Amino acid sequence: MKIATLMIAALTMAACQSDTKGLEKKIDDLNAKVDRLLKGGGAGAGAQRPQRPEPDRAKTYAVGIEGDPVIGPANAKITLIEAFDYA
Repeated sequence: MKIATLMIAALTMAACQSDTKGLEKKIDDLNAKVDRLLKGGGAGAGAQRPQRPEPDRAKTYAVGIEGDPVIGPANAKITLIEAFDYA
């Protein structure tokens, strides 16, 4: 009985070792990628993101608010619009 148990334990450990070799290779590959990225050698290295276009601050823009929730009278002299861009 002890011999069978030892054989099963040995086979189980041998099977686990082959699995860890694949994991170790994946970890080594990931470490190499991280090192390249930190050194600036990754995909798109040196390329800067294009600047986001800015609105012309000298212009007045009309924004439609039909159907949107509002607070206050519809004929107010001033309308404040609060907008969010989650891009």
